[in-house]
Amino acid sequence: MTKYTNNTQMTLPMAIWSLMDNYNHDSRDNVISVTTLLKPIRQIVLGRRYKDNMKEIDAENLIASSMGTALHDSVEKAWKQKDKVIKIMDSLGYIASESIYDEVILERRSEKEVGDYIISGQFDIAFRGTVCDIKSTSVYSFIYGSKEEDYKLQMSIYRWLNQDVITDDYGYIEYIFTDWSSVKAMQDSQYPQKRILSHKIELLSIDDTNTWINNKLALIAHYEALNDDMMIECSDEELWRSEDKYKYYKPNKSGEVNFARATKVYDNEKDAESAKSLQGGAVVLYKGEIKRCKYCNYTNICNQYEKFKLKGLLWELTLKTKWIL
Repeated sequence: MTKYTNNTQMTLPMAIWSLMDNYNHDSRDNVISVTTLLKPIRQIVLGRRYKDNMKEIDAENLIASSMGTALHDSVEKAWKQKDKVIKIMDSLGYIASESIYDEVILERRSEKEVGDYIISGQFDIAFRGTVCDIKSTSVYSFIYGSKEEDYKLQMSIYRWLNQDVITDDYGYIEYIFTDWSSVKAMQDSQYPQKRILSHKIELLSIDDTNTWINNKLALIAHYEALNDDMMIECSDEELWRSEDKYKYYKPNKSGEVNFARATKVYDNEKDAESAKSLQGGAVVLYKGEIKRCKYCNYTNICNQYEKFKLKGLLWELTLKTKWIL
């Protein structure tokens, strides 16, 4: 049984809301969900091997997930009120509203056997051959596209699972921005101009999706047969690891260095040291931070995580790990 904590002392009603898991977990050992399949090999295998040994989960860490679930549920709940939906569509000027309503497919779960495994997934919306996936996220995640490849793969697999109703070679991510600002939208044309944004994404072909799935499953099977010491490690990309930065601090007239504000930030040590050799001062290395471990439920049994912890590279431990060069 999962162990929960409430370290931030939320009131009981809100703690229960945050920790409530309404996901329909499949108890079959050979089932892998679409969202799980997108995770790093190491995380998948450890999760399958030690599914009863998860780390403690604090209510605070599940607030974002609970908000996302609530938004999903509210969309589904709205569409299930057929009479009201048709009246709203009529008021918006849609013709044949009832016929359109019947073409909307919500939260359909499908599965397919691939060798010894079963891939299972549930899309959010399919409408006239197009798959749509609802994502509540920050504006930052959208601007920098940190998860777009995952979203592309996710919707491609939904099409692979549901070729009878998802026929288009593109899908839409329905972004609901949790931190959207109308002021920033007016000031910056690159900032999302709407709180809800439909973002079109080209999908992989059915053949390419099938190849990707089979390759991933082959890796899972390979590492499931090995012990923990031989487990593949998560890559920097999978860990959402930021790049190292070299900050140069110019000395003042008396030769002293104020580390409150960097003069310039460099991506490599050579350029930073060049500035230092010309003007004196100091160069500080800020190590790239690892963010994904915070969202993994098996760091309590992961030796790669322990290495990062010893080196102070984990986002939850420090946001300013630095070495003065």
